[in-house]
Amino acid sequence: MRLTARFIAVVAAICGIASVASACGNDVATEPSKKSDPVVVEINFSGSSVDPRGDKVDVPVGHGVELDVTADAAGEVHVHSDPEQSAAYGVGTTRISLGTFDVPGQYEVESHSLGKTIVTLEVQ
Repeated sequence: MRLTARFIAVVAAICGIASVASACGNDVATEPSKKSDPVVVEINFSGSSVDPRGDKVDVPVGHGVELDVTADAAGEVHVHSDPEQSAAYGVGTTRISLGTFDVPGQYEVESHSLGKTIVTLEVQ
């Protein structure tokens, strides 16, 4: 019986089942699979609406964040980080790298033109 349990644990670790089972689901961001992978947040602008709207995204300390922005008009996102960041996006899909977040805290990503918080990055 012990050998069977060890075998299952090894197979689960190899297949990544253990990490999938313990990860919290997140509809707007992909969990990084290793330390060097960034958290990717998908953002969609359509007219005067944006999706997601105020969702929280978990970011492990030391990971980068990238925004995949799809938009029907050009615009800009603003990140309340230290230092604060602004990044422009164009029509279509734009990948925006926000860099690495090394300090735990909450960082809002906003659209000032729409007056909306898109996501809050929860770095922990």
